[in-house]
Amino acid sequence: MEEKLNPTDFHMPAEWEPHEGVWLQWPHDGQWPGYQLKQEKNWLLMVEALYEYENVHIIVQDERRREHVEQQLEFFSIGLENIDFYIIPTNDIWARDNGPIFVVDKEGRLVVVNWRFNGWGGRYEHQIDNLVPSRIAKELSIAIFSPPMVLEGGGVEVNGRGTFMATRTSIINPNRNPGITQEDIEKFISKYLGVKHFIWLTGMSGDDPELGPEDTDCHIDGSARFVNESTVLYNWSDDEASPEFRRVLKVHYEELKNTATESGKSLTLVPLPNTKCPVYSTSHIGAGGSLAKSTEAIELGRGSYCNYLVANGVVLVPIYGDANDDRAKRIIGEQFPGREIIGIDARTIYENGGMIHCVTQQQPVSKIEE
Repeated sequence: MEEKLNPTDFHMPAEWEPHEGVWLQWPHDGQWPGYQLKQEKNWLLMVEALYEYENVHIIVQDERRREHVEQQLEFFSIGLENIDFYIIPTNDIWARDNGPIFVVDKEGRLVVVNWRFNGWGGRYEHQIDNLVPSRIAKELSIAIFSPPMVLEGGGVEVNGRGTFMATRTSIINPNRNPGITQEDIEKFISKYLGVKHFIWLTGMSGDDPELGPEDTDCHIDGSARFVNESTVLYNWSDDEASPEFRRVLKVHYEELKNTATESGKSLTLVPLPNTKCPVYSTSHIGAGGSLAKSTEAIELGRGSYCNYLVANGVVLVPIYGDANDDRAKRIIGEQFPGREIIGIDARTIYENGGMIHCVTQQQPVSKIEE
């Protein structure tokens, strides 16, 4: 849809601001055999937790799969209220990263920002996923902005007032944006997301032999999250001897301590523990979606609770069957009073590289609902 719109008139709202709905990409076996059976239960749990609070937009591969998902929703007594379907082919399930980032202006007009997506630095097939934002914009009959750089939604955190937070390794990285300087990257982000102040954390390379593998190169949504204009929940660990603590968590904490918001206000920092024990993959579909070559459990590292989704009236928190699950839900609940806190088993999603936030993408309230 062609409109003469100026990107600088638009901004990305904070996640806790009102949603029209949330987008999900339903798991399928197109890339990884057995994927749908492995993941589908958790998609049903997410829909069940969300649909009473806002619309749920479900992307499926084709009409046959739409009929299947409808049958599953009916069978599990979820129904179809506030749920709709879009037939849009995908490579995978990561709606946060390959999906659109929505921005709005003062008049409530909604626009899709179509950042380039290259499969997390060329690690995975992505040619079909790269088309998802433009397909959604066409389905919604809204305008689209297409910045000339790679940016994944999991690498984006905003406070809705002009501050952008991210890790350097997931954006200022030759595997994403070769030849583009930090200055130019900040100009593009400012122009298309309506921000004016940047907080950069060091992050980590996903190929680091001591810390990896980590396909996203340390997305911010597993590390630190705004819960209001100046309060940040940050990933922390009780295991101070671990390489992750020494080289990532402690470094991020020191960086957050010494920064401020766009208004110059110091951040209020709230630690959010990761899992007490490592999370293991016991599925025949191993880390990254590949078929495991043995039946032995694969250690995936400690799970982050930062990868939650804030929706209307509810927060979906990844849980792992770990001793810290309830502790993490309590801490997050204290930051979002009045919202229901629902734990979603994220173990099978984590086996493939992400958690709850990674597979969801919010659409803010706009005038297109009128």
